Amino acid sequence: MAASEKTPSLTRNAMLNSLKTVMGMIFPLITFPYVSRILGAANIGKVNYAQSIVSYFALFAGLGISSYAIREGARIRDDRERLTRFARQIFTINLITSAIAYIAFFITIVAVQSLHAYMALLIIMCLNIGFTTIGVDWLYSIYEDYFYLSIRTILVQFVSLILMFVFVHKASDFVIYAGITVFASSAANIWGFFHASKFCSLAPTTETDFNRHIKPLMTLFTNNIAITIYSNAGTTFVGAMLGDVQVGLYTVAMKVYTIVRQVINSLTAVSLPRLSYLVENDHRGFINLLNQLFNTIVIACVPATILVYTLREPIVLILSGHEYLGATPLLGIVAFALLMATPNALMTSAILIPMRRESKVALATTTGAVVNIGLDFLLIPHFGMISACYSILAAEFSVFAVSAVCAADQLRKLRLWSALWHALLGGALIISADALMEWFTTFSNPFVDLLVRGCVYAAIYVSVMLVTRDTSFKFLLERFLRRKPKTAKQVEQEAKEILEEDREVRQDKR
Repeated sequence: MAASEKTPSLTRNAMLNSLKTVMGMIFPLITFPYVSRILGAANIGKVNYAQSIVSYFALFAGLGISSYAIREGARIRDDRERLTRFARQIFTINLITSAIAYIAFFITIVAVQSLHAYMALLIIMCLNIGFTTIGVDWLYSIYEDYFYLSIRTILVQFVSLILMFVFVHKASDFVIYAGITVFASSAANIWGFFHASKFCSLAPTTETDFNRHIKPLMTLFTNNIAITIYSNAGTTFVGAMLGDVQVGLYTVAMKVYTIVRQVINSLTAVSLPRLSYLVENDHRGFINLLNQLFNTIVIACVPATILVYTLREPIVLILSGHEYLGATPLLGIVAFALLMATPNALMTSAILIPMRRESKVALATTTGAVVNIGLDFLLIPHFGMISACYSILAAEFSVFAVSAVCAADQLRKLRLWSALWHALLGGALIISADALMEWFTTFSNPFVDLLVRGCVYAAIYVSVMLVTRDTSFKFLLERFLRRKPKTAKQVEQEAKEILEEDREVRQDKR
């Protein structure tokens, strides 16, 4: 049977992955307003500072394995014997890197005196490293089993939600909060290890074929280093230079930004195994899927940016309370990073990695990391935590610019202008409506403010999409309403038109 017949609908996968992401985000959205008031900004800052330290060691343990395993495994998933051999090799390499990461971690926390105050938190947080390794989520992604991933995540998050309200009651419970956070993100991984027998017999092996895997793994590892650095550099620098309270405020803004970014990215994150298959077997299908994904990102990231910016104050108040109002201007700045962060993720995961251009991905993200660290180091001592937000903007722009250049040959084949025009028109009308509402209306209750303005702005944007007859929005609406989407013949015809346009452009250049 053809691979395409064995695999589930990509739209179904996107919806399931979005559901998993949204449910994973609902957990902190429900608990964070509670724990931020109970624990206070200082204790929240301690937990997030410890988390940022552990993330560097988790980074080494990961070694770029997830993206590499999904890309290469998707190409051989119809051959169970080859896939089993490959999965065992990758799993063994991951066990080795995790062991090395743990050794380095314990040496570091013993040797660095300033980390002793966070010892309990660090020990708890480091459990994530081992749980992530045995979870083998990459194996489920290879077979696009997002239904299982979604169900197990939702169940564990539900249990964690109950534990949070049962055990966290006072400021000194921040260590318990950290433990529940680890349980929420890692408990399902134990379940995942035993359930992996559905696809293959997973066990360590002495035949790792290390020489074959090491080069692409190290290249993707370099990419992951850069991503982790420019994702966590702000927290690390703010914590080291300004203190726990400032980290707590900065964390609120970054948490909202991260939630929105992950929800948008979840719509397209499921595409890597399918694109890895199409790039070698069906180039027309590859181009058509890219076009659909990029248009979806365009019509999603523009309104998301504007909504987060215009509703930043009620969002902060609802999530954290008046003690965290200082995070409002920070959120207003990082909201605009969504305009680049979500296309960045798509360019790397949908074009560069499937086409085995991981060295270009590493170049782009390393550039972003250098820009972010340099600006944080220079600006935070003089301008405070707000400069860390501007550093995020600069880093994402740097990654965007480099990624766009490296993927230009494929981007030229896409038709994005109509979606971009429709999104910008809808965004402009939202900004105009926000100015009018600020002039004529004031809401004292942040819940009412968020609900009323959010619904009005969403209605404006949906109306623009309907009036302009945006094809990507229509496609998503048809899927949501379970109406019949475009036929295979229509999809093939669109791919032909795109390729024909590309040939004409090349001929004109000659």
